[in-house]
Amino acid sequence: MLAVITQAAESGDAAPARATNTPERIRVLIEREIERGRLAPGAALDEKALARSYAVSRTPVREALLMLAAQKLVSIVPRAGTFVHRPAAGELIALLEFLGETEGVAARLAASRMAPEQRERLRTLHEHCAQLSANGDRVGYEAANLQLHDAVHQGSGNAVIIEQITGVRRRLASFRRHVFDRPGRLQTSHAEHAPVVDAICAGDPQAAADAMRDHIIGKGKAYADLVLTSG
Repeated sequence: MLAVITQAAESGDAAPARATNTPERIRVLIEREIERGRLAPGAALDEKALARSYAVSRTPVREALLMLAAQKLVSIVPRAGTFVHRPAAGELIALLEFLGETEGVAARLAASRMAPEQRERLRTLHEHCAQLSANGDRVGYEAANLQLHDAVHQGSGNAVIIEQITGVRRRLASFRRHVFDRPGRLQTSHAEHAPVVDAICAGDPQAAADAMRDHIIGKGKAYADLVLTSG
């Protein structure tokens, strides 16, 4: 686990240029490892080892972990240590319910506000997802799936909704990639996108909202199953 962090630090996989202060730089790097699934839910995060990996003192590492705890990405347990946050099934379902409603609103707004070129790009992304799904390309599909959802979010034209969705999706990121490992999930996900894309491109706000909500909530069982079986 710690080797992964060391490897990331040595590979030049650095934080964005704007993350200039050391605690923020470390926060971004650890967050990225969590989002990519390299640090699994429940994994221990050792301050001393992290400090050694990033060639810094323990103070900026401690500050970075506190920031990650505020984001609900890590859990600091007194006298036990710091761990990648592992949500209980109830918390996970609550997050998905919230995400379903907010992504539904984003889809509703996108159906009313998207420019023609944005709708065309959404169609293109959906067609690309079809190819990746048919080929069983999990890694490619995961990236394209995020692009498709991001296109809907941007099409909503609502920065507050985008901010809320981004925060929740970040908390679900370590589980999301494993959901796509489940047999048939790529194909199911792509099929669920179809009514969302059709409704947005047809300018039908209510149908777009309903289809997106059903798509997100439909993931709930798969996510909950992962929590119950992951340790």
